Amino acid sequence: MSQPSILLADDSSTVRTVVGRALTQAGYNVIYANDGVSAVEMARENCPSLAVLDIVMPGLDGYGVCERLKTMGPPWEDLPIVFLTCVNSKALELLGDAYGAYLRKPVQPDQLLAVIEKQIALALKAN
Repeated sequence: MSQPSILLADDSSTVRTVVGRALTQAGYNVIYANDGVSAVEMARENCPSLAVLDIVMPGLDGYGVCERLKTMGPPWEDLPIVFLTCVNSKALELLGDAYGAYLRKPVQPDQLLAVIEKQIALALKAN
């Protein structure tokens, strides 16, 4: 069985490199996007198992990406979302809980991987 694919959308090349490396080393296939518009397009083309979204991105922010994915119908409407952001907000934490998870940057790779594994396991169990 092939490893799940993860959409990683962040406008910071440093974050994409560091987080992408951790995900790849853990055996995940990583699909990269550097803004919200390309994140939606990459999700549509590749149907990932999970999305890691920055909130503050040019063009379409992480909220907008989440909203578009959730209105695209199956299988995207059930896609777990992990918000990975510098934004500190109780409302964002609640949104993260509703759609998957919320983590603040900087995040330790082992913490991120634990959250991703949990979210993918929950999604598989629900299906």
